[in-house]
Amino acid sequence: MTTLTPTTPATAAASDYPDDAAAPRPLVGPLRLNLSALGIDAGAPDFNERFFRFANDNPHCRFEYSAQGELIVMPPTGPISNDGEQGINAPMFFWGLDNPGHTYSQTVQFRLPSGALYLPDASWISQERYDRLTAAEKGGTINGAPDFVVEVHSWSDRLREGLAKMRDWMDGGAKLGWYIHPRRRRVYVYRAGQDDVEILENPDTLSGEDVLPGFVFEVNRLIFARYEGAGV
Repeated sequence: MTTLTPTTPATAAASDYPDDAAAPRPLVGPLRLNLSALGIDAGAPDFNERFFRFANDNPHCRFEYSAQGELIVMPPTGPISNDGEQGINAPMFFWGLDNPGHTYSQTVQFRLPSGALYLPDASWISQERYDRLTAAEKGGTINGAPDFVVEVHSWSDRLREGLAKMRDWMDGGAKLGWYIHPRRRRVYVYRAGQDDVEILENPDTLSGEDVLPGFVFEVNRLIFARYEGAGV
């Protein structure tokens, strides 16, 4: 077990993220467009609704919006990355059947206090939190970060951007977060109130700790081994 003291993407050196240099780069990665330069006001009262409708009108891609005013157009994940997303969502769903709160897959959008609009690979909010949601939130975008959030590193991701996104989740109010890197068999664990990030090398299981009591995720069997089986 090691820890990581996070740096921002702007100040990080390439040596801080050796995986970015070592990983094969796809021909198509996330596309970033500056919406403010196009005259689109993300602070408008109906921006959440319009963004949600725009995303649903274009289901072939996933869209996010950064706190820096960028529309992020993400390509389809592909079968292998989808295996990773299913690997975490299925056990969370079944755990949720016997526990209060609500689990969500990568199709649910959250708006952070920074203005960013993100779609985590897996998430959970407490029952108390769910009971406070408005009808508009239940039908569209949830305001604030989920209590628990998971991101699975895909073949088109860059590590520095993935970890910066995790920091956005935690700054936005998440209590526990996992960034799972299947190819490296590594998990970055984020906890509310802690600046340092715990790095687990090749763990067999992960604990939901006191955020998801009793939830034990078999990360080796459900994600790492499946990626190896796919030849990644």
